[in-house]
Amino acid sequence: MKILTGLMTFALLSYPAITWGFTKDFLQLDKQSATKDQQTKHLKSSLTGSPKQLKVKVFLRNFTEKDTKKLNQAVKVLNTVMNSEEFKKAVLSYTFKGETRFHKNNGMSNEEILNHLMTGAEDLMPEVDYVMNFDLTLYRSLNPWSKVKGYTLPDTMRIWMNKKYYRRSSWTKYDVAANMAHEWVHKMGFGHAYENNPDRPHSVPYAIGRIVGELGKKLDF
Repeated sequence: MKILTGLMTFALLSYPAITWGFTKDFLQLDKQSATKDQQTKHLKSSLTGSPKQLKVKVFLRNFTEKDTKKLNQAVKVLNTVMNSEEFKKAVLSYTFKGETRFHKNNGMSNEEILNHLMTGAEDLMPEVDYVMNFDLTLYRSLNPWSKVKGYTLPDTMRIWMNKKYYRRSSWTKYDVAANMAHEWVHKMGFGHAYENNPDRPHSVPYAIGRIVGELGKKLDF
């Protein structure tokens, strides 16, 4: 692991959930940057992956040493899953309502979705560099009953993770990895309904997050 001014760089080894909540969840943010911060310069570097091996970059805000240790474990899970044959098979074979497809798939086939994810070309960082870019902030919700695990906004690379859930011992590295995958898929251009409904779990963000979490438990030794 290499740390450069807050930037943690992880190379994926060769062995791959936004919940939109109440407005109060989006109020108490860190003081380092505005909510609609569109800057991506701090995420850019010479790091590149390859078509067969994604890499991941993580920039952290408001993480303690203990928080960072948990994140490192989650990144290892994410690394293992995203580059696995099991992940590719799970995405390619995913079915919704008896058809091989995802809900709210932007008109893309399962194969096209997989190929797009493996480019690492986020909407706000569209270069094909085979890198998953994360700008993560731990925040405390002003809503004590909030069920929001994390969220992002379409005009920023930033992702906010709720301390209430992140710091629970019951929220494992697999849960964190699944949440990271979910939020990152939003950065890749996929969305889901605001309100919960029977179809929402089959949207690309929810389904990919679930795949990562389930395969993480299976593949992470």
